[in-house]
Amino acid sequence: MTMPDTPLLYTLGFIRCKENNKILLLNRNKSPWMGLYNGVGGKLHSGESPLECMIREANEETGLSLSNFISRGVMTWEITYTDKVTSHQQPEIGGLYLFTADITLQQYEQYRTPLVYNDEGILDWKNWDWVIHRDNFGVVDNIKIILQYLFDSKEQDLFKVRYNDHQLISCVYYPDQNPVYTKQGEPTVSVS
Repeated sequence: MTMPDTPLLYTLGFIRCKENNKILLLNRNKSPWMGLYNGVGGKLHSGESPLECMIREANEETGLSLSNFISRGVMTWEITYTDKVTSHQQPEIGGLYLFTADITLQQYEQYRTPLVYNDEGILDWKNWDWVIHRDNFGVVDNIKIILQYLFDSKEQDLFKVRYNDHQLISCVYYPDQNPVYTKQGEPTVSVS
């Protein structure tokens, strides 16, 4: 399967309060990434744009009604499973649309955490430096790398991650290499 054929079936977003250097993360109750902090997001519905999905998923998972999400490109993954792994948590090849949203300090102060909003997991505001710290094993490993670039990335950008089983092999940022980006900014791949 070539890169443009990689199915982009999900969204993943990160909500930040720039004024105090905090980011809202979800400690997941479910696979994949059970027990690890990640952003919020989910699966695209038929006929839904990636942005519509991100807004809906953020509301469903956090209760926040945010319409200011910015497209930050896509992330694709390739996983090589060996016989050591008996249950495959994710498809071997896949991808998702990345988004960010900034909120004000006032919005942050009104959204108290830790919070169990639904059965997805525990939401919590985390300090930016804590999230990306190299000794932090409580955050999804590729996210710690992607976040170093994400809030400055563009819709035209690509992040590629590779795993052997559950071991991260590489996470690479490719500016201006998003295979589904067109000049008009509309994805060339849709979910049916």
